Order: sequence, then C-alpha cells, then structure tokens
Amino acid sequence: MMSNSPFSPKPRKKVLLSKDFSDILVSQETSIIEQRIITILLSSIKDEQDLFISRKQALGALNEKQLSFDDYFQGWANQGLVEFIIPFAELHELKKMKNSVIQNALINMANINWLRLRDESINGFKAVPFIIDPSWNKKSIFFKMDKAVLQHLHQMKRYFSLKKELPFEISSSNTIRFLLWLMRYKKQGYVIKSYTKLLQELSIPIKKYEGHYRFERDFVRPIKADLDQFNDISFTYSFKDSLFSFRIEQAKYVVDTENCSKSIEEIRIDRSLKYLQSKRLLNEQNVNTLRRLYQVKGYNELARNIKKRIDPDIKGDQYVKAIFKLLEKN
Repeated sequence: MMSNSPFSPKPRKKVLLSKDFSDILVSQETSIIEQRIITILLSSIKDEQDLFISRKQALGALNEKQLSFDDYFQGWANQGLVEFIIPFAELHELKKMKNSVIQNALINMANINWLRLRDESINGFKAVPFIIDPSWNKKSIFFKMDKAVLQHLHQMKRYFSLKKELPFEISSSNTIRFLLWLMRYKKQGYVIKSYTKLLQELSIPIKKYEGHYRFERDFVRPIKADLDQFNDISFTYSFKDSLFSFRIEQAKYVVDTENCSKSIEEIRIDRSLKYLQSKRLLNEQNVNTLRRLYQVKGYNELARNIKKRIDPDIKGDQYVKAIFKLLEKN
C-alpha cells in the first residue's frame, strides 16, 4: 500500500507515457510550457508506473497475484485526490521561464476541456481537468489530480519513453506531439500516409497549412531539426504522389555534450559513420576509409557533397566508390 505523501519530481533521464495519454497529447495542441510541466510530473510517478509494466516472471513468482491499481492506491485520502508539489527550480533547471507564464499554463491545464477520459457508464467520453486546484508561492507550485486521471497515466500495457529534458530544448510545440505519433510505428520502422490522413491523425485542420508544401516547411522541417539535434530518435521523409513517407532512424547529428574528450567535429564524424555503417551496410574497411575522408575534407564539406546525391540502394564498397566519383567531379 502506498503512502499518501505528495508526489514530487525525481531526477530522471527519461519519463514514461502510457499509450492512452500519448494519444491525448497527439490529438490536441499543448504549449511547450505545458509539455515541460507534464514531463516533470511524469518524473515523479515513474517508480509507480514501473509497477504496472508487464515483465517476464521468475518461476517462483508464477502464482503471485498481480495487484490492481486500486490495490496500490487504496491508501490515498482526500476523496480520491492525489497531491503534487513541484519546485519552481525544477522548471527553471534547463531554461528560464517567467513564473507568470507557468501559472497561466497551470490554469489552462485545470480547465475542464483539457482532457477526455472514457466513461463506460455512457459508452463514451467525458471532459475532465488534467489537474485540480493549482496554487503557488515563491518557491513551488501545488496541484491535485483525480485518481481516475492518475490511473490513466498508469495504463502501461503499451507505453513510450521520452527524454525528460526534450521539452526544455525544442523550438516547436509540435515536436513532441509528432514524435509521439511517430512512435506508434516504431516497431515497423516507417509509416506512409496521405497528406489529408496525416493531418487527420494529428488532429490538424485541413486548411491550417494551405497545402503540403507549407506543412512541410512550417511543421515537418522544424520538428526534424529539433529531433536531429536533441533526441536519440529522428526520421527521414519524402513526399511523392500525395503521400508522405517517414522512416524512423537514429538521430544523426545529436552531440554528446558529456563526452569532453572529443571535439564536436569528431563526435559528428563518429555519429555519421555509425549511421552510414548501418544504413549502407559498410564493413570496417569502408568505415576507416570514410573516416579518413572526413578528416581530410572536414565534416561539413564532405556531408554537403554527399548528402542526398547517392542512390539509397547503393551499399558497401559501391557506396564508397560512388563518394569518390562525386568528389572527383567537384
């Protein structure tokens, strides 16, 4: 049985989103500030979420009864409400925000239309606030959450992980929304959708971007730039015959700022070679040859010369030869 002390943030590299909650974030617009608050909130319940993740049991544990959500949370008082405390310092940790802006986001999240939960009694949905009774002082923000909403965050039969600092680094509020949509297709590694179907699944009005070109320019490209730079998973894409094709890939340009023994140039080269080795089926000799080319030409120049100029079906030795042919022409 859990204690009824308030939830508070924990240091995490990643937080977990239930598929149910992920679907909600995909289907509605949330501001970057709201996304930051959500990741801080999720960091405080991750240990409890772990209890609801199915794992292979040891032989001696086969007869143990799996506790239900109510079993875990029957100790909560306050008529089914749970309490959260988030210090302002947690939200300011990576990037400064005005306290007044945070407060406005809290008020918006307390609006009854912020969240929709399934209501089995009517075989439909009901609108509920994500948080209840937000308040604050000079040091912290406080709010409550209905146990039904908390249970929604613990439906971990399917879940996604998200880098905790990502909402503090991205430039577009669409980035996390699109990433969570893309993660639905992570297992198959790609997704192909018509432009209109894509907008429909992202709950974007068809007239918002005045056609696929502006959607690509104003929506897709900023998101890709964010994920390439700040996330471990990104994507490549193309548009042809009214279809968007997205392929989920490891981000190519993420820089490991903790690795101080290497220059940014060296880290970029390492990342690029790791990506090309997987994508182009390169052997060790191929990789060593390309590493020397990067060192002679420089990362930016070589990347610019070969980017999108070699047929994606060319692999291995033939790929390296194609690079040399391109360089001879330049």
